[in-house]
Amino acid sequence: MTKRKKVIWSISIIFVVVIMFFSGIGINKINKQIERNMAVDAAGAMPYQIGLTGARVIQCAPSCCSAAGCRCCAGMGGVLCATIMDVETRCPMYQEVQGTPAGGMGMNALFLQTSVMQAGLSPGGQLIAGGMSPPLMDTGVLASAGGCVGCVARSTPTKIKDFFKYVIASFKD
Repeated sequence: MTKRKKVIWSISIIFVVVIMFFSGIGINKINKQIERNMAVDAAGAMPYQIGLTGARVIQCAPSCCSAAGCRCCAGMGGVLCATIMDVETRCPMYQEVQGTPAGGMGMNALFLQTSVMQAGLSPGGQLIAGGMSPPLMDTGVLASAGGCVGCVARSTPTKIKDFFKYVIASFKD
């Protein structure tokens, strides 16, 4: 192979790799937008919805403890932790999330700690959530930039179909 053919071949490979890289970034961003739209739809189906910015996560912990055991649940600055009745077992499993209202009906809600972690909510982040009431949000939907808990899982063909719908809609705009 001549030197000129090697150069052309190398440039072609680099060009294809660069295109694949930027296509992957675009597909990831589109998929995140689709997931965000699904979270909004899912939260909108619940009787109580919140949207928060600047989220602050407060861990609930047993308090009012004596030799007989703990009688109440509290969080540092959180008011919803006190609604948990089973102090010994359920209290440490919950976190209260507070923030600046960005839509919805409130500025705080109580979630299972596992839901907050699965949604990837970080302090200072944003969230969209829907549930039955502020202390009963663990039966609903929680979505942040890191993911969505309680959203409907989509199959691969549905993901591909949604991707093409999103691309076609963006060209129409």
